[in-house]
Amino acid sequence: MDNGEEEEEITEEQRNRAEANRLAALAKRKDRISEPNNNSWKLFKCRKLSGNVDFHKPQTPSPVNPPPNPCTPSPPPQRFRARLEICSPDSFCVTPVPLQGFTYPGENNCLEKLRDCLSCVSVLHCTQTTCGGKACVYHLRDYEAVLRSLKSSKSIECEEIPWGTFNVVERLSNSLAAGRWIPCRPEHLPDEKVDELISKLPKRLLDTLHPFQLEGVRFGLRRGGRCLIADEMGLGKTLQVMLLE
Repeated sequence: MDNGEEEEEITEEQRNRAEANRLAALAKRKDRISEPNNNSWKLFKCRKLSGNVDFHKPQTPSPVNPPPNPCTPSPPPQRFRARLEICSPDSFCVTPVPLQGFTYPGENNCLEKLRDCLSCVSVLHCTQTTCGGKACVYHLRDYEAVLRSLKSSKSIECEEIPWGTFNVVERLSNSLAAGRWIPCRPEHLPDEKVDELISKLPKRLLDTLHPFQLEGVRFGLRRGGRCLIADEMGLGKTLQVMLLE
């Protein structure tokens, strides 16, 4: 009996102690909640978010040194060709034409550049070419001055008159400038020799010739028979050739 009563007293004592501990824990909890600076519950609450928050995917920040944009190719520089051509026995023309690989400035701009570049040379007049373009006409005696000025320009490429063509025309132009025929090749004949040959022709044939036909015969004899007669049909080309033979 004594042992059973002792166990009941111990059990009752433990029960009382546990109840006391529980009450003490509740009291501490109540005191903790009543404190004004208690932030422990903030760990369990979601903070209210501002209405300006953007829920989209954040943009990737741009790099500090962005790669340079690929450079677009620049247009080729402006340049054109000045084509020199014989247009009469005592003159030549300068025509602006496009140059491959360069930007063509346009006909009006090219003519303006030509006038500036050749300001030291007197221009006779402007003419229209067979292709519909415009060209400046100069005296044949100013050919070298024009050539030097064009070659000194960086924006103009010069296309010269072939030397053989220019040489022949220049020699023939001397006759035109002097107002009389001047032989310039070995096969050419002076006017004295031409008159002598004409005087040996049959008078009957000479009397049938028109003035322009006689001038054609004289033209051919001056050049030793090396000429081209290109009149219209029915104007006596055959008769002129027979007299030249």
